Amino acid sequence: MSHITSTYPSNLVQVHREPVENWMNIKGFDLLKALYTESNRWTFAFEMTALLSRIKNHLNAINNHRIHVYERSVLSCFHVFIRHDLEQNYLNEAEYKILQDYFEYSRQKTIDLSQTVILYFDLSPKECFERIIQRSRQSESNIDLKRLEQIKYYYDEFIHNFNLCSIKIIDASQSTEQLCQQVNSLLNQFIKQNQIHDMTHNRQSSTITELES
Repeated sequence: MSHITSTYPSNLVQVHREPVENWMNIKGFDLLKALYTESNRWTFAFEMTALLSRIKNHLNAINNHRIHVYERSVLSCFHVFIRHDLEQNYLNEAEYKILQDYFEYSRQKTIDLSQTVILYFDLSPKECFERIIQRSRQSESNIDLKRLEQIKYYYDEFIHNFNLCSIKIIDASQSTEQLCQQVNSLLNQFIKQNQIHDMTHNRQSSTITELES
């Protein structure tokens, strides 16, 4: 995300990071840490908060001609993480139904799938776990390899079966330089397509690029 911010001017590409700091301080309460230490108690609250954060970001992109890059997708929020939570019994059926209804209603109102591209950074659970350790974020200290393996399973299901928008799979085990070159190539392509679309339709449009890893 830092590479994109430093490479592309904000009038062309707007980057939306995960509001992790907000999740770690909700009136002094660390909801992210609570998610991993007391999953049965706090999963519903966290997923509703995360879903709301991402929906707000999408609302800000409506009728804006820039390319919008999101650190994580509203789509994966439901199809990966909330599905994982239900099947691991962190959510009950009633909580899942509330999240499902909110997701479906919000998606229809805020996301133009014809203008959405998901860039999936494919990395093994072991490598993800090593990066979490290197990041050394206190709120994530209780994440274990098993949880990452479960999330990877649901991601693979989502990426290979979801067909309502374009999905590009990127090998995230490449060098940083190779990754940046590949991302640049795709973003340059999206920018060109967006500009052509604007001229052809005589209006401004938004292309939503959602990063997943």
